[in-house]
Amino acid sequence: MIKSQKSHRWMSAVPCLLVGLTTGLLFNAKSVAREALTHASQDLAIVGAKLYSSPDAAAVEDSVVVVKDGRIVSAGSRAKTPVPPGIRVLDARGAVLTAGFWNNHIHLMTPEVLSAATADAATIEGALQAMLTRWGFTTVFDLASSTDNTLALRRRVNSGEIPGPMILTVGDPFFPKDGTPIYVRDFLKSQGWPSEEVATPKEAAARAARQLKRGTDGVKIFAGAIVGGKIGVLPMRIDIARAIVAQAHERGKPAFAHPSNLAGLNVAIESGVDILAHTTAGDGGGAEARWSPELITRLRNNNMALIPTMTLFEVEARKNGESSNDLARAITMITTEVKDYAAAGGQILFGTDVGYTNAFDTTDEYRLMSAALDWRAILRALTTAPADRFGYADHKGRVANGMDADLVVLDADPAKDPTAFARVRDTIRGGRVIWAR
Repeated sequence: MIKSQKSHRWMSAVPCLLVGLTTGLLFNAKSVAREALTHASQDLAIVGAKLYSSPDAAAVEDSVVVVKDGRIVSAGSRAKTPVPPGIRVLDARGAVLTAGFWNNHIHLMTPEVLSAATADAATIEGALQAMLTRWGFTTVFDLASSTDNTLALRRRVNSGEIPGPMILTVGDPFFPKDGTPIYVRDFLKSQGWPSEEVATPKEAAARAARQLKRGTDGVKIFAGAIVGGKIGVLPMRIDIARAIVAQAHERGKPAFAHPSNLAGLNVAIESGVDILAHTTAGDGGGAEARWSPELITRLRNNNMALIPTMTLFEVEARKNGESSNDLARAITMITTEVKDYAAAGGQILFGTDVGYTNAFDTTDEYRLMSAALDWRAILRALTTAPADRFGYADHKGRVANGMDADLVVLDADPAKDPTAFARVRDTIRGGRVIWAR
């Protein structure tokens, strides 16, 4: 049986480090740098697509979306939306157009991006395409990596040197004392990185403050760290977790948590975490581990968001030789958790944990999510929900006048098959085509 968020046999080169729980502060967009890359944008008109301007809007057949200086200046039916003369036209007849996608759980720790300050730009661009932009992601949230390296990568992307998504990051994660997860120990040693463990609230708060001052966009705690042996999952002390979360909230930033099991969920709730970056199939996987109505009520009362990362459970089970019956039980459990939480009004955010896994193709995540959510709910998890959660709703997440021209052109209609969200033809960020088939 799958006993934790992630088993002990992880890829040695690219660990997945953290998970998140969202108490749902509406983070102030004014406190976050706005990065439109208008210097690299192109004026263009996307013509002929079936447009889903937001998850709740009716489809617009044969649409026109006009982009100037990185912003959408008009969007609607072709009959009512003229194409400016002389503008570049992207012919999207037969395609579907939506707002750009958010991947809210990634790790910028693949080998190609680990020397971001000096690595060849083409190499980094290729890595970002394979992992992210190829799949329609115009904004990503890195949920644990090296603060130094990820900030260096973000600077190169923001300068326009390397086409890529908008990068938000928590930087270095926070482990409990003696709680460095078993699956990252060798990796951290091989990179020569310092310990991520924190032993006291004062020490934890000081490091969180330093990272946030440098420009990270949130914090991430290991509410339950997988250490193996007799302990299994080591929970973080609640006073330490609270100290870290408080530093983020003082600055209007979100706090994520990796829970691993029900004890970790309790630490996340009690410390005021905002986003859970995984469901839990832990504590032996029995019925007692399922999310009870009481637990769901506690999560909802704290307005937490959930990032399911459902494919991760399949990847880990297959890698570790879990039986098909055990995998089926785990998938049934996490599907029920996602479905029940969404039905209770809980916010769902899309995320895949790529950078730890190499399952870059998002088809299976959409397949699994569609057992718990309809296609509009999946589109919401990809667009408006993260824009709302992280304070970008005034200029990202929808296709409308004045919004950033972050767009995805799909080859098929997700209303007919949710896996069509993976059939990306063009990815456009701020009016710049950053990936095209």
